[in-house]
Formats: sequence, structure tokens, C-alpha cells
Amino acid sequence: MRRSGNWVRFARLLPLCVVLLGTGNSSPAATIRFDELGTDALIDVNGLHVQNVHFGFSPEQAFFNQIVGTEGTAVLSIDPVLTGPTTGALTIAFDSPTTLLRFDIFLQSIFTIDNSNLGPNGGPAYAVLLSNGMSLAGGTTPQENGVYSESEFVYSGDAIDSAVITFFNGVDVSGSPVLAFGLDNLTYDAPESSVPEPPTLVGLGIGLLAMLAMKQQRNS
Repeated sequence: MRRSGNWVRFARLLPLCVVLLGTGNSSPAATIRFDELGTDALIDVNGLHVQNVHFGFSPEQAFFNQIVGTEGTAVLSIDPVLTGPTTGALTIAFDSPTTLLRFDIFLQSIFTIDNSNLGPNGGPAYAVLLSNGMSLAGGTTPQENGVYSESEFVYSGDAIDSAVITFFNGVDVSGSPVLAFGLDNLTYDAPESSVPEPPTLVGLGIGLLAMLAMKQQRNS
């Protein structure tokens, strides 16, 4: 009877395996903060491959890890950041398709840049062309006592392989040219290879529960 009772307790614990299975199905997000390679020397972002993401930039150069003075002048971005001239286009390609793309972006302007060219402040501040053909645009707003106009971009939907980001390259409402952009906190779905497979989690759970039942049986 004691042996039967142990296995009854084991059976009651089996639902935990279902919980483990459920957690294995979720897709965690990965974030690049552009400090992964250090800041001792500037690193050209063109051709760089970091955390399952390929970067490209042309023409001219953009840098993966530049210090631009965001402390006290920006809210969303924190040095170091990816930065370059607004005349270029930034390409981001993922080793594994992602259903999430998020980043913080800022322009070198203390004025608002609208989310389209129909507004009084020029624009769009930036445009994102996704590999699924969708094109999205956004605006930026200045921070109090700041020197940058910034915003957050978020896409969540059908899986994409890459995105191309272009930037406002005109003059703001003061007549000053907007020459540089910055990008920070690039977030996307972590590749499946970095997520424990559900069978592994379930097997671990069953093994632990079986060991517990056997121990209780020996102690009975």
C-alpha cells in the first residue's frame, strides 16, 4: 500500500511537466545594447555579426559602439549606441526569423521631426522597410534640456528576416541640418537554438519526479 501511495503522489506531480512544456514554447527576446564589444576603439558596423544579427551600412560609415553624450540629453538611449550619418541606410538581418523588432532611435536635433513629410516639422524622422514588404515610418520628439529628438519603434507581427532603416536627412524647423542618428536597445526574438526544447524540459521534470518517488519508496 505504501508503494502504491508513492506512485499516486508521483502521478499527482505529473501536471508540473505540462507547465514545463508550456514554458518551453515561449520565445524570449534578445537585446543588443551596443556595449557588447567594448568601447576602447570604434568598431565599423558594416559587415559586423553580433548575437545572431548581421549589420550593414552604406554609404559612409556607422559605428557599433560610439559615445555621443546621451547622459542627461536623452531618455531612451544610453551610451554607447550605434550611430552614423543620416545620409546612409542601416540594414539589420537576422540569423533566424523574428516576429519582434524594437529599438530606440534618436536624431541630432532639439526639435520635433514628424512621422511623415506632410507635417510642419519635416519628416518622416525614420522609415523602416521590413523583409515582408511592409514599410513603417515614425517621428521623434525632443527631450527637456536634451540635444536629441528621440522615439521608440516597435513591430510585432509576421516573421521577418531583415529590415532596412533610413533617416531624415533635411533641416529641422530651426533651419539646422539633421546630420546624425543614433540607435539603441535593438530587441528581437531569440533564436530557437538558444531556447531549451520542450522534450528536454519535460524529461528533466519526469526524471526529478521519478527520483523523488524512488527515494520515498526506499524510506517507506
